Amino acid sequence: MALPWIGGAAVLMAIGACVVLYGSSRYDDGVAKANADHALAELNEFKTQTGRLAGIATTFEASAAELRTAGPKIIERYTRVEVQSPLPAGCRIDAGRLQHINEAGRLANTAGQPGPAVPAGGRGDQR
Repeated sequence: MALPWIGGAAVLMAIGACVVLYGSSRYDDGVAKANADHALAELNEFKTQTGRLAGIATTFEASAAELRTAGPKIIERYTRVEVQSPLPAGCRIDAGRLQHINEAGRLANTAGQPGPAVPAGGRGDQR
């Protein structure tokens, strides 16, 4: 008499085990998909930031090259004036030297003016 009940219980336990195993495999598949989606989102963000930084680096290099070509001219001109006519013993600056100093300062200040070369977001990393 108890044999059919025991057989039915065994069948129900086998069905329950199959449902649990199927649910567990679906859960594991969902976790794996979520991890893959998260990794893909991180890679896309990395790609975006890499492109942004490459643009900033290119702009910075162009600005630095421009300053390298302009900077030595100012320094060389000031050095040439300094060597050709050193300061007098009383340390009084004559009019010609003052004009060269003022022009060099004005050119250096103009070269140091911020421009559209570096976007506003690129200045957050100040050291």
